Amino acid sequence: MAFNPKHFPWQKPGLQRLIWRYLHPSENTALLGLSVTVGLATGVGVWVYRSGIDFFQVLLQENLAHEILGRVVGPLGIVIVLTLAGFVVGWLVQRFIGKERYHGVTSIIESVALSGGRLPYAKMPFKALASALSLGAGASVGPEAPSVVIGANLGSFFGQWLRLSEERVRLLVAAGAASAIAAAFRAPIAGVFFALEVVLNGEFNTGSFGVVVLASVLASVFTQAVELGGPEFGTLNYTLGGPLEIPLYAILGILLAPVAVLFIHIVHWQHDVWHHRIRLSVPVKTALAGLLVGVVGIFLPQILGTGREVMREVLTTTHPAEFTIMLLMALAFGKILMSAVSIAGGFVGGIFAPALFVGTMLGSAFGRLVTDLAPDHLTSSPQAYAIVGMAAMMAGVVRAPITGILLVFELTNDYRLILPIMLTTVVCVYLTERFIPAGIDTLALLRSGLRLEQGRDVDVMQGITVAEAMVKPAPCIRRSESLLELRNALREYHTRAMCVTDDAGNLCGIVTLTDLQKAYESGQASEDNTLTITDICTRDVVSTYPDDALWVAIRTMGARDIGRLPVIESGTRKLVGMLSRSDIVHAYNTAIARKLEHQHRVEQIRLNTLTGAHVVEMHVGNGAPISGKHIRDIHWPAESVVASIRRKNKLLVPHGETQILTGDVLTVVVDAQSEDELAALFGYEVGRE
Repeated sequence: MAFNPKHFPWQKPGLQRLIWRYLHPSENTALLGLSVTVGLATGVGVWVYRSGIDFFQVLLQENLAHEILGRVVGPLGIVIVLTLAGFVVGWLVQRFIGKERYHGVTSIIESVALSGGRLPYAKMPFKALASALSLGAGASVGPEAPSVVIGANLGSFFGQWLRLSEERVRLLVAAGAASAIAAAFRAPIAGVFFALEVVLNGEFNTGSFGVVVLASVLASVFTQAVELGGPEFGTLNYTLGGPLEIPLYAILGILLAPVAVLFIHIVHWQHDVWHHRIRLSVPVKTALAGLLVGVVGIFLPQILGTGREVMREVLTTTHPAEFTIMLLMALAFGKILMSAVSIAGGFVGGIFAPALFVGTMLGSAFGRLVTDLAPDHLTSSPQAYAIVGMAAMMAGVVRAPITGILLVFELTNDYRLILPIMLTTVVCVYLTERFIPAGIDTLALLRSGLRLEQGRDVDVMQGITVAEAMVKPAPCIRRSESLLELRNALREYHTRAMCVTDDAGNLCGIVTLTDLQKAYESGQASEDNTLTITDICTRDVVSTYPDDALWVAIRTMGARDIGRLPVIESGTRKLVGMLSRSDIVHAYNTAIARKLEHQHRVEQIRLNTLTGAHVVEMHVGNGAPISGKHIRDIHWPAESVVASIRRKNKLLVPHGETQILTGDVLTVVVDAQSEDELAALFGYEVGRE
């Protein structure tokens, strides 16, 4: 298919028309050309960004904090520098970036999934400047998320400027993100899989693969051309001690999983604290965060900045006597807390580097402990465990196992540890998913009610669990009861089947009206006999669990040709509910309502992207000034429109006569300058942020 130049805004008579007429490139050729442009532009952008970090680091930490302030106030110099830098960063964010629903990689994931990859690329230079200042001053964040923002926004810029379709813009955004990882870490392979796993949310096809690979390789080539040197942490030479050492790496994965869970929880906990409880202006809030990080940095200076020099020292020093097990543990947990404070407080940076740092410290501590306790011939060096821990922690926190494995491989250029890296990473990710269903970036979307299914959407019932559809408590009767009591119970519950339980509430079987009728028709049952429910019930019962997906239960019922399933607690026989065909019908209606709500939310985000206005959801609480009023009687802000009203799971299209009731959720398109006026109508307290 030919690539139509009419889609381009700059198409006009002259040289450009002649070029398109004679070259007449195909669509794939044009996309590959754009991927080259995005890859090289991202390589240049990330190089400039990293040069800015180095500049601010020399200016703020070495010159101002140590040379000038250090002579007067000693170690408090770094506290003063971080506080001042925090104020400047907060001012930049407030003045040039403004409020954003999500930050960093999360905003890119949302944009690719819901708004066709259309990013506000005009804000990108200010984000890069704020991030360079944050890292140069010593904030405990990483450079990779701002690098990804640079690459993704460049891809979005070219796609929007050329007026490409949403599918092509998304692809260029993914290519830019891959290029950024390749340039930031000199890891082109990891960049490709980061784009596929995280940015495109697991959606893969051969066309996207070629574009992403080409951009990633070119960005990495440019970076290695302008920054001579080998892998990020040098060429390492560590090997597996032997087959008997494999279980130790599995144990390391088990130990790192709860730390990854803790890491994610602390980051989101700090986000809630700083955004909902600390009522300060943005510059003052970020200055306060810088003050806290600086104070901790006096005692643990290794946690400041990206921590790459500390990681390199731990990985390359043969006998790092100064890094005791206790110090390594303190650095790991100090980094977790201060990274959460830095990001939540307003500093601009990412979470990749902190996750790699934490994994390195904990892996090294575990390696030191193992080598001290186990025979020398059984284990390898502590640095091998540090490398493995680096990959596992990053994969557990970001929830991108392939990216984590390949990133560490490219950072260390050491293939001999690939097997323990894979084992520890898989164990860590598997256990982490048991506690938290998503990585640190996608969890922010889940907390806002946006659930992004991997790949293409297949079935609306996939998001419904048995617990949401079942009837509870289940109609049940004890196995020792008589048939007369069973007959009365069936009439009372208006049902044709009941679960049979023991005295402890454990499932023993199921009994139906048909079973009771057969007992009377055969002459076994009479008014004066001693038959109990145990004698007539079905004991071999198929059951399901509350956490099972509903489609799994439907498949089980279809395969066995049964109309209902008892629901029991996982690992026990404790009865918690009953699932019937009518319950499945109700669940299907719920799934359809969720799908419609999801599509509605997608359209809100699209509208926000296209118009530049803010789309907000406002809840009408008790005592709200507009409760009970008609829309036409309310003095709305001049630049606002009520788009929809959600009332008891129903979506209403409002008009002037629509009355607003307590409990309604209104979706309002409003100009950013009028948000405070809108909040006052709902009785919200207007904050100072």
